[in-house]
Amino acid sequence: ASAAPRAYRLVSVEKTQVPEGGGNENWYRYLLDDGRSTISGVRCGNLKDVTTYATQYAEQLNSRNTNGQCAWSPRSKKRA
Repeated sequence: ASAAPRAYRLVSVEKTQVPEGGGNENWYRYLLDDGRSTISGVRCGNLKDVTTYATQYAEQLNSRNTNGQCAWSPRSKKRA
């Protein structure tokens, strides 16, 4: 019996150091978690925009999980 897919949720968004070549933008690190796996990413912008992006990213991952696809599966098959 397979377990029900776990839903990713946004855990945190916090300001972080500008990566090399990141310019003068504000950068934020976001953290998504589903209770088993954690996804961390960085994005430039303001707090509201990065929070919106990370929330939508979590929703997309959850949508793929509920459609029977693995969140880590490649989007296309490579040809041999």
